[in-house]
Amino acid sequence: MAPAVRPRVREALLAAARAELVEHGRAAISLRAVARRAGLSHASPKYHFGDRSGLLTAIATEGFHALARDLSQVHEADARQQLAALGRAYIDFGLSHPALFELMFTPSELHADDPELMAAQQQAIGALTTAVSRLAGLDATPSGTPKLALISWGLVHGLVVLARDGALQAAAAPHATNAAELAHSLADLFTRYLGDDIIGARANQGAKSAAQ
Repeated sequence: MAPAVRPRVREALLAAARAELVEHGRAAISLRAVARRAGLSHASPKYHFGDRSGLLTAIATEGFHALARDLSQVHEADARQQLAALGRAYIDFGLSHPALFELMFTPSELHADDPELMAAQQQAIGALTTAVSRLAGLDATPSGTPKLALISWGLVHGLVVLARDGALQAAAAPHATNAAELAHSLADLFTRYLGDDIIGARANQGAKSAAQ
């Protein structure tokens, strides 16, 4: 196969796999189905991705890059507003791409130690880490992800899953709005409480320092 052709074949396979994912879900994806949809030989997916997990890993990596791009578009001068806007963007991505979002966070289906996948994951989650660090006045590049960032990520991720499956709206009935609006409002509320708590902790620390 000519070198110039290989990227086109790989992209055709990825496009076919993305379509299979949206239409049938990750469990139904097979190398044969992807090759058939792309109009290529059954051996093509194995040649380019090694195995089914390799193909799904490539799709998930693309997903994390797309999520990172969406989050990178968020720019707010206020640290609390920045974190809230990132939470809403995360929720919107998850609800707009439910099958892809589920795959991205199903390590048993992926080569979880793939370097490109790991780098894409860190790039996406890094936006939340930076925002939380900025709000809390922490070092933005610690040796590990700050616990507040993990909590914030866990909250918005959980809201995506609950809203996607309809459980969030059911629990909020009869006052639930649509899924995205409800998830947004809860993420905003969490950010407001988090900001208030951090500000209160700083004030208490300042008072203790002044009294010493």
